[in-house]
Amino acid sequence: MKNNLLSLLIFICCAVATQLLSQRVSAQTATAAATGMTVEQLKAVKAIKIANLDKDTYFKSAGFILDRYEERPAYVFNYTDGITRKIYLYKIFTAADTKELGLLAIYKNEKSGEIKPFVIPGASADRKAWDAYIDDLKYVGEKEPGLMSTLTFVLSREMAGLLSGGGAKTEEGGAKKKEEYNFCFAPDAPVTMADGSSKSISNVNEGDVVLGYNAQTKTLTPTHITRVDKHQSVGAQGNFEMAGIWLAPINELTADNRNALTAPTLLEATANHPILTATGRKPFGDIKAGEVVYHYDAMTNGVTIYKVVRTEKTIRSVKAVYNLVTESGAYLVGETVVLDK
Repeated sequence: MKNNLLSLLIFICCAVATQLLSQRVSAQTATAAATGMTVEQLKAVKAIKIANLDKDTYFKSAGFILDRYEERPAYVFNYTDGITRKIYLYKIFTAADTKELGLLAIYKNEKSGEIKPFVIPGASADRKAWDAYIDDLKYVGEKEPGLMSTLTFVLSREMAGLLSGGGAKTEEGGAKKKEEYNFCFAPDAPVTMADGSSKSISNVNEGDVVLGYNAQTKTLTPTHITRVDKHQSVGAQGNFEMAGIWLAPINELTADNRNALTAPTLLEATANHPILTATGRKPFGDIKAGEVVYHYDAMTNGVTIYKVVRTEKTIRSVKAVYNLVTESGAYLVGETVVLDK
């Protein structure tokens, strides 16, 4: 009887904390739309598989953007049963217009490897979405010992932080700037066209054919631009900072005769734009010296490997930035393979 009452109390606390947190977050989002998450969207987000919960803090999948909530690391709980439990929180946005929909809370049992996702709708979500979330709390959450107590603690703790004025980088109303969820290049970033010529990204238009990259076959292939995004800053405080990496051919770096080395090539982008490395997709700002990327080889009309010889977090600031969306999901900037956001 006592256990049943305790479970009921935890369930109620979790539901109340969730509702209050979602209302508070939605109230802080300046760009919130009148309608929120649907039950279909909730199911789609639940189905997203995250390869590495500790490293994958920001990514796009199935038409959504998942961004680690306030850049928090996982909440870690070590109970007396010897099992480590973790809770990860992500904000959920639509990829098309970065409309905020709610939160994704992921529970992980480190011993069994069991992972349970809970999609927490925003306050303006459809009633059916809220019903689906409450069902998950009841019929999924209560079956895993320790899940409800950890989830309740995390949501209550975040709610307390919001009420006390805590939070990460904010603009008016407390919401993150929409530009923080975009990935972009400076206006003069050179895009390699399908014929091998180069064009500034600010002059590339929807429907243009550029040189894309097929990650499965590891070959270059023409691809159409399906969308061009442009973001313009307002005032000095809104400028976009460009990070930089310098690249050099690996065959030159390993040559005995170093007198004829060409100068390293500079590539610039916002820190969160993804680039293809030998170890997979990485945000531009996370690239380290010594890592390998893929570069266009005009002689073979294919790609060759270049090594990063230097990095810098801020090269310059620009007032406008551009992003391309392609059919292939990858294209060339500065003759280096970069990925769609």
